[in-house]
Amino acid sequence: MIQERPPAHAGSFYPDNPDSLSAGVRSLLADSGSISPPDIDPDKLRAFIVPHGEFRCSGPVAAAVYRLLGSRTRKPDRVIIVAPLHDWPEYGLILPTFPSFRIPTGSLPVDRKAIQKLAFFSETVFSDEAHIMEHSIEIQLPFLFELWGPVPIVPLGYADLPSDALVHMMDHYLGDPETIVLVSADFSRDIGAIQAAKTDRDSFARINSGQSVDPFHVCGATGVNVLGSFTRKGILNPHFLMAANSADSTGDRHRTTGYASFGFSG
Repeated sequence: MIQERPPAHAGSFYPDNPDSLSAGVRSLLADSGSISPPDIDPDKLRAFIVPHGEFRCSGPVAAAVYRLLGSRTRKPDRVIIVAPLHDWPEYGLILPTFPSFRIPTGSLPVDRKAIQKLAFFSETVFSDEAHIMEHSIEIQLPFLFELWGPVPIVPLGYADLPSDALVHMMDHYLGDPETIVLVSADFSRDIGAIQAAKTDRDSFARINSGQSVDPFHVCGATGVNVLGSFTRKGILNPHFLMAANSADSTGDRHRTTGYASFGFSG
């Protein structure tokens, strides 16, 4: 029997103690430092851009997304997490065969029916090895579990895949009010804070206007550009939520990473 995927980054990216993790997530969700636009109806939000950094750096920015999700009138049937696989060299849409993903606070089941539908696309490859150490999906799970418990997830990893290949796969799900799509992405990387702020402002402007972002400026550009494609078509409308830089928490202004969150209504 295939075992569930164990947590790979508990104790590094986020706390490994269940009580500490739950309390930490609740504290982030309760923080009023990020104010969401008041005219957004949470039930009309179909997709989000959410960071995948360590909790201490990107947690408040991610919480701006999950605070909105927690305001929905009901939990979704599934959450699709579209995420780059940082250390996987092979082309494709990489899906796991794990029946569930475990974190210290509990396990989230994988939506097998959604996985089976995605398996028919020619770009799809199955690999548990590709997912076993990836953080870009795992870092979202403590927030999801705190909000809704074992909500079904669809871990959609990709590597060396153009955004056009993902657009037709996501068309159905972005129109489904009972499905939430999370695009996991970080912004400027390993540059000084001043240049990072300038680079990120340009990326944010491009997202707001539906233009494509530069993969050298956004880690997860493929997923972001999928949302840009639907923005250009008038199907989605972007809403900037919050941004920060790793220097805000680490104090290192020489090699920084930018974080931002967006919601997309449709």
